[in-house]
Amino acid sequence: MATEAAKKFVASSAWAQLLTPEQMHRVLRDMSETTAGPGEAICRNGQRSDYWYGVCEGLVKVSNVAPDGKPTTLIGIPTGGWFGEGSVFKHERRPYDVVALRDSRVAQVPADTFHWLLSASIPFNHFLIGQLNTRLAQFVIRCEHLRSYAPERHVALCLAELFNPVLYPGTTMTLQISQEEIAFLAGVSRGIVNRALRHLEEDNVVEARYGTIQILDLDALRASAFK
Repeated sequence: MATEAAKKFVASSAWAQLLTPEQMHRVLRDMSETTAGPGEAICRNGQRSDYWYGVCEGLVKVSNVAPDGKPTTLIGIPTGGWFGEGSVFKHERRPYDVVALRDSRVAQVPADTFHWLLSASIPFNHFLIGQLNTRLAQFVIRCEHLRSYAPERHVALCLAELFNPVLYPGTTMTLQISQEEIAFLAGVSRGIVNRALRHLEEDNVVEARYGTIQILDLDALRASAFK
């Protein structure tokens, strides 16, 4: 079952605005909701792709584990973000883990409903193409960044990624995020996060408080990731 808050979140999502009233009625009828606390899994590597997910509230990370046992965070998904469409689209098992970094509520659109929308709504298809294309670019940039830039720069990239207007349209200039959460998303230590934030503060790019990062200059934040 889904709460009224979860249904309101789904109905207000960018893709939902493209649907007919009848299509929206079916989505709201079929959807459900799940919750996860810090460290709890929303879905696991190898699990069937039964749902397309949207983060109603909270913060989750998408990660995998290399053969040597080293975990790698692929992306972070803040409130307002939708994820998992690639695996649902291809009817494949999840190639990653999705774990909550804080108390999170997640909307679930069943795979059958997702595929019905693909067959019934051209605007939804257009949205999905844009989503997949933007997500691919995000992965390519992050992979190149990990190879080519110092760990401190990963922190700036991690924060800047949360402001992608296609993937995360609801992000505000005040991020409710802790240094520990940033460390998980950026794949670096707490010490590196602390040092990187100090440098960004010195450059008047951000203002860091306990559990909060105020973005003062988003363009400068994006540029600082590639210095």
